[in-house]
Amino acid sequence: MIKKLVSLSIAVSFSVLLVTGILSYFQPYARTTATLHTVFGLLFALGALFHLRNNFKSLVRYSKSRIISIILLVGATFFISAYLQKAPFKNMMDFGAQLKATEGRELNFSEYEVIAVNTENDIYLNIDLLRAKHYWHPQIAIWVEDTKGNYVETLFVTQATAKGIFFGGRSKENFKQFDIEKDGTGEYRRVDALPVWSHKRGIRYPDGMYVPTREDPLPDGISGATLSDNFHMNTSAKYASKFNLRIEINVAFDDNEYYSEFDFPDDDVFHSGTGQLGQPSIIFESTIDMNDNKDYYLMELVGHGHHSGQSGELYDDLSTLTTALELVERIVVGVK
Repeated sequence: MIKKLVSLSIAVSFSVLLVTGILSYFQPYARTTATLHTVFGLLFALGALFHLRNNFKSLVRYSKSRIISIILLVGATFFISAYLQKAPFKNMMDFGAQLKATEGRELNFSEYEVIAVNTENDIYLNIDLLRAKHYWHPQIAIWVEDTKGNYVETLFVTQATAKGIFFGGRSKENFKQFDIEKDGTGEYRRVDALPVWSHKRGIRYPDGMYVPTREDPLPDGISGATLSDNFHMNTSAKYASKFNLRIEINVAFDDNEYYSEFDFPDDDVFHSGTGQLGQPSIIFESTIDMNDNKDYYLMELVGHGHHSGQSGELYDDLSTLTTALELVERIVVGVK
């Protein structure tokens, strides 16, 4: 009776592990799937222990044969290769991470938002952004640096960051609908949204963070509503013969294989912020030279920010990003 119970328990557990394992590989992270996989993994392990006890003598006899050496060698090879992220296991996981891209929106290249902000300076800029399929209500900062990388001025930043407000009640499941209904409770700061821009500004607030607060927001002249579609932005910069223009973009709740609930377990900001379980911001850059007679510049993707916004470092390794690389089709800057 006990042997039948153990065998059936192992069979049921294996079936659930098989299904949840396939779902975890091909679909974005889901807490329900992860919970089922973990619970039935424990049940499978418990059943395996009883199976070992019931068949101990047979297993000892099998272990004396030559085949045990082959099994141990193959097992060790698989373990070491997987642990060290060697091919083909690394390729397998990279492919799975790409497949986990969350469903994107249908692209409509004919729709543009046209806005004007901060247009009183000497150099006229027209920033034309064409979104890609995973662009959804992003936080955006646009700023100018000198050619040595020193911060000069902010041209635009979305209000949720500029005013220290990010409505509570959002989750990965309700995020898109929530932006329409806004029925959550509480308001939070997105300290992890735009870390490269916020640290470049160099203004540290009383709580040690570099993101504006509700009590000390950025002025209306350089902030605006979330840009939810393709846009033309008319803006301007103070005169300089040569300068760097940077744009930082971040979308919340776009977690993947590398930025999930199981990653960075000691990072409290990553696991408690309203933008938690998401990929870091991406940064575009272009060097504007007023003496080269160019009217347009194509901005280049140069890296990503810190995953929880605790530093302003720019990371040029983009290998852990998936859907974050599909936020923007291209950004073109017109200069006069």
